Amino acid sequence: MRKYGVYSFLLFCALSFLQSCSSDSDGVTTPQKLVSDGQLVSLPIDSQTSNVSNGLVPFSTDRNWLFNVNYTNNEIQLYDLDSKTLEKRMVFDVEGPEGVGYVSGIHVEGLNRVYLFGYPMRNLYLTDTSAEIKEKFNYETPLGYTAAFVHNAHYNYTPILSGNKLLVNTKFEANLREVSDDMLSAKKLSYTIDLKSSQIDLLPITWPEGYNASGPKLLDFSMASNGENLVYSLAADHNLYVADLEGNLIKTVDAKSQFVDQGFPSFNEGTDRFNTMKYVFASDRYERILYDEYRGVFYRFVFPKVEVKNEEEINQLRRFPRNFAVMILDKDLNVLGETLMPENTYYPGNSFVSKNGLFISISHPDNPSNQEDLMSFEVFKLKEIE
Repeated sequence: MRKYGVYSFLLFCALSFLQSCSSDSDGVTTPQKLVSDGQLVSLPIDSQTSNVSNGLVPFSTDRNWLFNVNYTNNEIQLYDLDSKTLEKRMVFDVEGPEGVGYVSGIHVEGLNRVYLFGYPMRNLYLTDTSAEIKEKFNYETPLGYTAAFVHNAHYNYTPILSGNKLLVNTKFEANLREVSDDMLSAKKLSYTIDLKSSQIDLLPITWPEGYNASGPKLLDFSMASNGENLVYSLAADHNLYVADLEGNLIKTVDAKSQFVDQGFPSFNEGTDRFNTMKYVFASDRYERILYDEYRGVFYRFVFPKVEVKNEEEINQLRRFPRNFAVMILDKDLNVLGETLMPENTYYPGNSFVSKNGLFISISHPDNPSNQEDLMSFEVFKLKEIE
């Protein structure tokens, strides 16, 4: 009986283990919300480092790392998230034989393969955590398009390296107020850079027809990938656009937030400086989208419109949004839930996914827990809605 009991226990453990593995690979599919116990992860910073980062990129090996882009010193700082310590500083010359220009964003393939991007210049370099420049890449942008747009604290995405080809997002050159819907629907969202031959290939996916039908709108967008597909989230569009890794559109998914109106305003409503700024910073919009590889879900950040009375209020919204919500979507982009965050508490531009959950910065000037000598994050986890 004892031996049978041991075998039964081992069988139960094995089945439980297999079931948990299966659940992880299938991803979360039940209704969810984001919760936090209020505990903070705080990283020490010096007087030349802002606690509002110019860009954060997580990377995991046997340890959890966080790369911080610091424009002040044209440097990248490498933190160990587990020990909460600064491990390395990589400072780069702007000019001279080792100059890389101003670093506007980075892409981390590994601790020994970090790509440096400069925007709007076509600066693209390969380095490592020693800050030694291993290689410089030269490329010409497609006619009418900009250099690779990589900004780790703005409308974000992770460049994708496949063989020698690096997939990046781009913008096109135009006056936003004069872009018709016909013009826009012919414009591409991404291209690849062949790091060996310097050949540039625009991906087939374009801005969707109808985006500017009711007037010119914000032309910002984010992109996330689950390793199989590309998912594009546009500033003034409820839909998500799914393409394969070659940029061929597969499907369009309606993923409207409950906190924004059905229709979006346009630049036509910005008849003067105040109303233009109000449109850009205080109207309904979607911003970043993140893929959580550990839980198999996407997070889409949405910013409901806010009422503003003067330019002083708008100036604060330029960097510190008053409120926002985070949508949770499964691998097929079904909406599992949506969590509205408390006002004037977080800085969503400094958010990232790690093994422990979704990290969101508390570096909002109105948050009483915000400290200037610390870069602090609240960690959110998924909780099933009963």
